Amino acid sequence: MVSTRHRSPQLIVFAVVFLGTLHNWIVGAELTFTLPHIIDDFEKTTDRSMEEFPVQHSTYSTPYKEGPEHKSLFLDAIDDHPSPETSISNPATRVQRINTIYSSDLFSIQDRIQGWVALHIFGMIYVFVALLIVCDQFFVPSLGVIMEKLAISDDVVGASFMATGTAVPWFITKLIQVLYYHDSLTVNINPTIGSTAFKMLFVVGTCAMFSAKVLPLRCWSFFRDLSFYMLGFIQLIIFLLDGVVTWCESAILCSIYLLFVTFKTTPQPQVCIPEGENDAQDPGECDEEYGNENNGGCNEKKFVESKLLQGATSLSLRWPDKWQERAAYIILLPIILPLWLTLPNVHSQVRKFFVLTYLASIVWIGIFYLGCVYVFILSKQYFCILKVDETFGLMGPMTFMGALLSSSDFISSLIVARKGLGDMVVSSNLGSNILTMTLFLPVEWFVFSAIHGFSPVGISNEGLFCVSILLFVVLLAAVISIISFKWKMKKLLGLTLVLLYLIFVVISILMMFQIIMCPV
Repeated sequence: MVSTRHRSPQLIVFAVVFLGTLHNWIVGAELTFTLPHIIDDFEKTTDRSMEEFPVQHSTYSTPYKEGPEHKSLFLDAIDDHPSPETSISNPATRVQRINTIYSSDLFSIQDRIQGWVALHIFGMIYVFVALLIVCDQFFVPSLGVIMEKLAISDDVVGASFMATGTAVPWFITKLIQVLYYHDSLTVNINPTIGSTAFKMLFVVGTCAMFSAKVLPLRCWSFFRDLSFYMLGFIQLIIFLLDGVVTWCESAILCSIYLLFVTFKTTPQPQVCIPEGENDAQDPGECDEEYGNENNGGCNEKKFVESKLLQGATSLSLRWPDKWQERAAYIILLPIILPLWLTLPNVHSQVRKFFVLTYLASIVWIGIFYLGCVYVFILSKQYFCILKVDETFGLMGPMTFMGALLSSSDFISSLIVARKGLGDMVVSSNLGSNILTMTLFLPVEWFVFSAIHGFSPVGISNEGLFCVSILLFVVLLAAVISIISFKWKMKKLLGLTLVLLYLIFVVISILMMFQIIMCPV
């Protein structure tokens, strides 16, 4: 007998998104370039007095060539300027900051070693499912209605509304930290670089691999977003070379984002593929989305909006018929019920409240985002006991929060890619990085500077030059790959981008272990 059993495509996509997100949490977006081996036993460390840990200058950053002390560029900067990084050299200070910001766990370290850490892992999966539900049922559909009501293209929606919706929770969290924990805040530019590589290579590559069909790309929107990203990134690197950022430099970075917002509204619906090779269109579909005027006058914006809503079902509280569905219903009810009560359903007649749906879904993304942070911070002490090195980002909870941002980006991007909107995927991931780099970080630094009397803010530039060059190289390889595949998001292109990301991760880890030495 031939078996007809097959795996559900939805289950496969869910597994890919979760594993990719978990990889991002642990490794991907938070590549730091120091190895202060500060903890052998987390439980013993928390019991020690801070006096047992004298502050020592790190020797892992680039030293001056002259002088016997080999002071780092970073430490010279913080000698003269207040810095969000000042306290990270002291292990006890770091531990104290973790325990201050995040409440203690119900389970002791010994309990977690004996197996109770499994509850934390289940908690991460549970909150991830919550993110998946709110993005699939409310956030992405609200983007479709915004696209229809404002009559704008999918790439503009991706670079603005979608990027903003997934990045705002992170920004609000960091701003609260600046205002409340400004004496022990950890801020680093390396997460921004790692996040760019993760989003542009791994996220876009995964979306290409698991999209339902080949997705065409518009060269105009791609080069527009990429050009503004490179402009902002180069300007940021120039400002950080001296290890300090002034409020004037923060204002200049913000002006770049205002220029990007103004420029991206220019309508250029051009697709960079030869005529007759649009594999993403099924027979009989409207092709006005791609600028074809000989299509019988179908409406471009309504067609695109319908793609975001097609195949979606409204969230319902109806009691299921099958026992498997009932079990899932009971488990997910704490998620479904508050979403059903607070978020208007844009699939029904309440579509006029799409703005409320969009804003409220961002709030819920932020709540679940903080839930991911909280559960991970509670479980990370278990991995510290197992002597998992900081190479994997498990001992930097404040910088680690930047990695969690990409989980909502990843989920939303894959949902949109499955709907057939490749431009929206690429523009949202580039736009999210532009938003973070030219608006959120400068505002954060400006507020921090204002708290300290508008004095320059000391920022770590450790390993910045080499990792920036590495990022430029992999992004250039990605652009060449996209052009080589004739502006089509195919599975082979996706595999190529994922491999480029793995190369980026491997080289970065070799730099962290100083197997590859940065000459600058």
